[in-house]
Amino acid sequence: MRTNRLMTRKDADDLDLRSRIKLEMEVTDTEAERVAQQTLPTSWDLGQYARRAPWRARLFDFLSPLAGQTVLDLGCGYNPTPIYFALAGARMVYACDVSPKAAAYTKRLADQLGIADRVSVLVCAGEELPLADETMDIVHGESTLHHLRLPLAAAEIARVLKCGGKGGFKDPLGHNPVLEFARDYLPYPWKKPLKGTDRPLRFRDIEEFAKHFPRCMYCGFGLLSTMATFIWRRNDCRPVQLAHAVDGHLLRRFAFLGRYCRFVVTCVQKTGRRVEEGEPGSRSPKLKPRRGVYSVKR
Repeated sequence: MRTNRLMTRKDADDLDLRSRIKLEMEVTDTEAERVAQQTLPTSWDLGQYARRAPWRARLFDFLSPLAGQTVLDLGCGYNPTPIYFALAGARMVYACDVSPKAAAYTKRLADQLGIADRVSVLVCAGEELPLADETMDIVHGESTLHHLRLPLAAAEIARVLKCGGKGGFKDPLGHNPVLEFARDYLPYPWKKPLKGTDRPLRFRDIEEFAKHFPRCMYCGFGLLSTMATFIWRRNDCRPVQLAHAVDGHLLRRFAFLGRYCRFVVTCVQKTGRRVEEGEPGSRSPKLKPRRGVYSVKR
């Protein structure tokens, strides 16, 4: 089963879960040959990896510390993140994806680096996790939630998280009409040749997701830096880093701009200690923007 980039949100929603999972598996498998040619990182330092992108730094800062934790990397794809987590001291990392080829890629990396005993790969969907209740300290997902049926996935994430466990996710945000046009119609280097059932998240999607967690925070990343990344094709060059810094200033001063960002980082906590300002559950009722951060609290 294949689809083009113009598959509507309604078309995707009308697919039954089995068809969605099959389509996502096929789309992810098409990336395997391209990914096999890419160069592995020269350094496996988690801090250095996080600093390449502000959204990743925010996400990892929330999820830390990793040492001694049991981590689920949801929808690992071909990202090296599960490997970084294991090398950063996680007791056990479960890397799951609907694509057998993506799971095999992660297993191969773990074998090469001698950490196969601390990285377990699972071929499964985010809506059907083969894990026991309250077994995960951390659930992480990079470009994952927008592929899933959120009510089902949220219930599964909440089920497997321990009391006090945390989840952190980065996904594309779908409120900017310019970005939406580009995603559907314009060519760019990292655009996938096939489109699955994924659709950029909107704030109402995050509100639905947040219903399963006592504490939730989300914030946008990528305004001017989106264009800078397109021009320079990398995150670690000075012009792009400068654009990220300007983005941070703009979002702190004008919180409403978060709606037009390229990405959204969503952080949740199942329950646990009292959280500080800027973390999930920090004060502010019902999605009130505060310094570029939106909080949901019940």
